[in-house]
Amino acid sequence: MPVRMLDPATFRRMPWKNGGGETIEMLAHPDGADLATFDWRISMARVASDGPFSQFEGIDRTLSVLEGGRLVLDFGTVRTVLDPHTEPFSFAGDAAVSGAVTDGPILDLNVMTRRGRFAHRVLRLVDGRSAMAGPHPFITFAHRGEAWLEQDGRRFDIPEGHAAHVEGGGPARLNAVPAGIAYLIEIRAAGRA
Repeated sequence: MPVRMLDPATFRRMPWKNGGGETIEMLAHPDGADLATFDWRISMARVASDGPFSQFEGIDRTLSVLEGGRLVLDFGTVRTVLDPHTEPFSFAGDAAVSGAVTDGPILDLNVMTRRGRFAHRVLRLVDGRSAMAGPHPFITFAHRGEAWLEQDGRRFDIPEGHAAHVEGGGPARLNAVPAGIAYLIEIRAAGRA
């Protein structure tokens, strides 16, 4: 299981597609891809004001609120409220959606895959819970507290704020420390179960 540790000092900062803020890119594929050419992308963003979301044609995305207040997503006929306690929420990146923040700014985790080429699944692990990953490549992110991976008797520690990319896939178990929060992000080629 080749594990590539990702230090927050290496995360790339860049403007949002619509210019309304800044995103912190943890990892994108292929290496060096920009917002028009990525096959998949994992990033964070601080949202401090209301406004329209950038639209990404042909992209599926999942949002998780990591910190702060609430994010209200308005799709025109449907509204969804996300906060640091809700499960990750998936929607089409080409949908017209606006966001409103209540109770202060939020920090979100954004996972995007190019429809027809890749798909993804995002799991939120809290309070010492664990989950099995694999056989697909996956990324783990230790948001609050340490997390660790276990496979074949080996342990890989992931400090708070860091991530790990397991390119060869699992199976492996991701564990979050008690009172911790970690995310497991599986990426698979489209059409693969």
